[in-house]
Amino acid sequence: MKKYRGRNPQGYFEELPWEVRQRAYGWLHHLMQKGRAERGGVPRWLFALYVGQAKRLARTTPEERRKWGRSMLGRRGGLAVQRRYRQEGRHPTANATLCRTTQQRAVKATRQPGFRRTWTNLEGT
Repeated sequence: MKKYRGRNPQGYFEELPWEVRQRAYGWLHHLMQKGRAERGGVPRWLFALYVGQAKRLARTTPEERRKWGRSMLGRRGGLAVQRRYRQEGRHPTANATLCRTTQQRAVKATRQPGFRRTWTNLEGT
């Protein structure tokens, strides 16, 4: 871990454009205040995480953050539904899977023996 210490001697956000850098310092200040209020102090490992989060927050617009948040909520909801279905023993896609595999078997049965799918005969399937 010693090789990572003092890795950026110019500053935390020097590679960012000036406007983005100012937003990043503002976000870092906000996160530090929050950390001090919750913990009484901010350990070095947490400070490093705050720097990364401040960079991310400064680079993204509020619309992008909202869009990402909505997508994560949708994903979390979908995973919760899957978990609930597993607990209930339900298999909502079982019927669709059965139909799909039945159709695949029917198509394979109509093909000539020794048929192999290639790029040239892909359109006919």
